[in-house]
This record gives sequence, C-alpha cells and structure tokens, in this order.
Amino acid sequence: METGIEIAKKYSKYYKIAFGLALFTILYNIAEGLIANYLGFENESLALFGFGSDSFIEVISELGIAHMVMRIQKQPESNRDKFEQTALKITGFAFYILVVALVLTSFYNI
Repeated sequence: METGIEIAKKYSKYYKIAFGLALFTILYNIAEGLIANYLGFENESLALFGFGSDSFIEVISELGIAHMVMRIQKQPESNRDKFEQTALKITGFAFYILVVALVLTSFYNI
C-alpha cells in the first residue's frame, strides 16, 4: 500500500493542474461577480445581483480549495487546517445570508 507521500509524488502533475484550475476559477468568479453586480445594480435586477454575490461566495470556497491543494502537495499526511475549516464555514454561512437577503428583497419588491 502506498503512503501519502508516495501518492503525492505520483500525482504531483495533477496537483499542479488542480491548483491552476483553482486560481483560474478564483479570477473568473471575481470578474463574473463584479460584472454581474454592476449590471444588477444598474438595471435593478435582483437576479443578476444575487448571481454576482454568489460568485464572491464561491471565491471564498475556492481559496480554501487552492489552499487545500497546496497543503496536500507539500504535506500529504496532514489533516485539514484552520484556514480550510474557516473557509468552509464562511462559505456556508455566506450562502445562508445570501438566501435570507434575496428572500427579503423579493418580498420588499413585491
């Protein structure tokens, strides 16, 4: 049976690809969030504004994933650290806040 270190070396190419994809997703979601929030605000579109806000929440999640990939690549035997756990908690909490805000804004608009 292979150890975590042997597996990390064996799949190091894939960790680099995963990290690159995480960085691309972070940059893409920042741009998507800025554009969607701007257009949502300008056109008074709650759907666009919510979509843009969701993109920023995904950035928080993606930061945790990028950090996790780096951690596993450097220390394959390690467990989740405080940063990853905090990123997951913030992401979950932020989605709840987004839902409440969208529901309240919808009632206000009706």
